[in-house]
Amino acid sequence: MKETIFFKFMIAVVFLSFSGCAVGNRHTYHNASIDFNNEGTFKIAVTTHDQRSYVVTGKKNPDFVGLQRGGFGNPFDITTASGKSLAEDITNTIARSLKAKGYDAIPVIVSHSDIDDSVRAALKNKNVHRSLLLTLNEWKSDTYNNTALKYDANLEVLDKNGKTIAEKRISGEDDLKGSFLNPPAHAKKVIPIAFKEKLEILLNSKQISDALK
Repeated sequence: MKETIFFKFMIAVVFLSFSGCAVGNRHTYHNASIDFNNEGTFKIAVTTHDQRSYVVTGKKNPDFVGLQRGGFGNPFDITTASGKSLAEDITNTIARSLKAKGYDAIPVIVSHSDIDDSVRAALKNKNVHRSLLLTLNEWKSDTYNNTALKYDANLEVLDKNGKTIAEKRISGEDDLKGSFLNPPAHAKKVIPIAFKEKLEILLNSKQISDALK
């Protein structure tokens, strides 16, 4: 009898511990360093247009990046560690990484509520040789014991007239494994790595790379 009570007590402790760890989690996106294969010196404008449906409709804030589930599977929002929107973190990360390769990269911050034409106009108005427009259709992690990452992003290179001259899209849902003892800590470790890898796939794709030479 005592063993049964103790066992139930320990299960309750574990579930409460998981729920507590699930609240207030933040993932780091603002300090990633992207390994870009190209080098250049010309001016390039960079922006990220967040078009995730739940952000556009206002169901989630622009700093939303995923879900951390408690002991009973109940979801809690994960946000950016910077406190800024995910789009701004991505834009600044790409711009900083291009600057490290010699480009005169100019980050352009736009809103999820901006229409596509106004975003493209904002890039064109910078009077640069090239522009990078990353349209974010989906980016959301979901962690219980394991961490899943769902993503859909389209990267375009625009010429000085705003015409698309190259394009690369990636989408999918990845299983990033997990941890039974500390799922939130595992997610905080693997998500920034996956973020870096996805941006490198886009930027180092042949079509994008050739357009930035």
